[in-house]
Amino acid sequence: MAAQLNYNYGTPMGVPGGKFDIAFDEVVTRSNEEVDKKMKFGLAVAVGTNVGKGVKLPTTGVTADKIEGVTVAIATTEHDTDGNVIIKKGAALSVMRKGNIWGRLANGITPEAGKTAYVALTGDDAGTFTTSSTGTVDIGAKFGNVVDKDNGIAVIVL
Repeated sequence: MAAQLNYNYGTPMGVPGGKFDIAFDEVVTRSNEEVDKKMKFGLAVAVGTNVGKGVKLPTTGVTADKIEGVTVAIATTEHDTDGNVIIKKGAALSVMRKGNIWGRLANGITPEAGKTAYVALTGDDAGTFTTSSTGTVDIGAKFGNVVDKDNGIAVIVL
């Protein structure tokens, strides 16, 4: 028999990689080229070694035309015993190219609605969205008008 172990009173606004609304969007399917557990939902991803088939986390030097979009949360993805999502190498990923999605924020930023959402290219923040233009790439995305600082996500308008 299962037992409830968490009694949070607040419902989160969204989840990383969750669709924000039912507005028109464009989503494609790609294969994860990263090692198990490295890829996460709500991150911007770059074209992989197999163009049009695979994606990977962006790295230094990646240009806007090489960013495929943002990984969309899939409810049927495996979790470990701590509740963390495990996206395995070679797993199929949904990648949003146009639309409104909950994107992961780089550490320590406070986004403003309508401002440019740059994609971080280095370190643990690779693929997250930030307000800084240094060490990042501008993919034409903007921050939406909703931020969930508690969960480190904000609406990204692609």
